[in-house]
Amino acid sequence: MLSDDAMVFSVIANYFAPTDESVWNEITAGGVWSEFLGGVRRLLQEGHVLGQESAPIVRARRCRPLQEFLADEEMCALYTPPSFEEKRSFAARHLVGGLPQSAVPVESLYVSWASDARQGAFPHQKGLYMADTALYMRDLLARMGLETPSAFANCPDHLSVELELLSYLLEEGLTAEAQEFVLERFGWLTDYRLKLVALGSEAFFALALVDIVLGARACLAESRSDKLVAAVDDC
Repeated sequence: MLSDDAMVFSVIANYFAPTDESVWNEITAGGVWSEFLGGVRRLLQEGHVLGQESAPIVRARRCRPLQEFLADEEMCALYTPPSFEEKRSFAARHLVGGLPQSAVPVESLYVSWASDARQGAFPHQKGLYMADTALYMRDLLARMGLETPSAFANCPDHLSVELELLSYLLEEGLTAEAQEFVLERFGWLTDYRLKLVALGSEAFFALALVDIVLGARACLAESRSDKLVAAVDDC
């Protein structure tokens, strides 16, 4: 059984990955989905630090509505998860490359290639696979003794891979590493979500999941800032 925070990111990863029907049906079953929503509320509303527990008094003082992170349409979509067929259809039309309305969740496509001799004619260009972010993820997984899933061999910086690695770090108790990973990796989602916005209402569910990740990242950055201010005040 995954911890609350780890479970939230693993569920989101499963939406953006080619998940088996039985797995998706189990995830969206009433009890499991309720646990996911509870994890989202805890992650975004209660003011706790990612991967750690907060005292009840802190949770009460900092509780905030989910509407600070999600639009009303996203909220509605989040509470009515898609069926497997709806998930599969959306993925076939939008989450793979080469189609007019592709919204492929791969970090390399939203960052610039570095100016590096091994990248030949493509320095500082966007929209290309296997940028530095992909090489970093490939090497990081290898150093940790983890295998890149075969489905993502050519895009190890796919959102589902990054989220599953984050879930793994949290579950292993590597809290500091998980926090740094969140702050370093997911900035590209601000550009990716614009692709989803352009798809209109059919992308509200995917957009809600992306905004959960961005919300978690914002909360973590805020907690870091609060600690810095407190440290300065104590000086």
